[in-house]
Amino acid sequence: MIFGRKSRRARGEADTDDEVDATLDDREADLPDDDPDVDSDVDSDAVEAAGDGVEEHAEDDFDPRADGPFDHEEVDLDSDEAELAALQVRRVAFGPLIVTQPHDLRLQLQGDQKTNAVYTLLAHHENSGLEVALFAAPRSGGLAQELREDIVEEATQAGGSAELAFGPFGTEVRRVLPLNGPEGEQLFHVSRIWLVEGPRWLLRGTLMGQAGLVEGEKPPADFFVEFFRNLVVRRDDAPRSPGEIIQLAVPEGTIARG
Repeated sequence: MIFGRKSRRARGEADTDDEVDATLDDREADLPDDDPDVDSDVDSDAVEAAGDGVEEHAEDDFDPRADGPFDHEEVDLDSDEAELAALQVRRVAFGPLIVTQPHDLRLQLQGDQKTNAVYTLLAHHENSGLEVALFAAPRSGGLAQELREDIVEEATQAGGSAELAFGPFGTEVRRVLPLNGPEGEQLFHVSRIWLVEGPRWLLRGTLMGQAGLVEGEKPPADFFVEFFRNLVVRRDDAPRSPGEIIQLAVPEGTIARG
């Protein structure tokens, strides 16, 4: 984790699926023109291994955001420039989503090519990927549980399966979806889905490729756990319905191509 929460005193508190491609200059993140090579299509043996030991866990005493992801009011983004330089990482703002990007991580925006609306950010490293989406959430919470139930139901209706497991950010969804290979063979798309709620927002992270086959923070998932923890959300005050996706933005200095 690059940074932690501000102290409560510092925050002034009492003590208690089309793709939008973009090319960035050297000051911004690398958004490649081609699709990232993330292999999430595996055979049945890999699916069986991925599902071992999956069970539901309670989150009564667990804070999924203790080490991030953060709300922008919880952190000081201007206090760690020297540390970022030493670690060879840089910070990039995609509108309401602020990303800390390691030098070996590729980023790609995804959305509607006709309207240039950006809905998700795909982080790609080696043979794995993490798709990040930002949603509006109610102050009272509870959206994560609703979305988990929807994901399980939709996976079952599609002929696949989805189970709950305890992961780095509390209860996550382990999903397996069937698909046909290029020669008609039966393959499976395996993913892990993180749903984390903050102040009036929710982040969904879908872990794919080899990182989607391991449990917890085992390599190569550990790389993406760290990346997800360092995300910062800066939601505006515009009224939105719970579950409404919050669009991202191409960073300044980037030329978007339709």
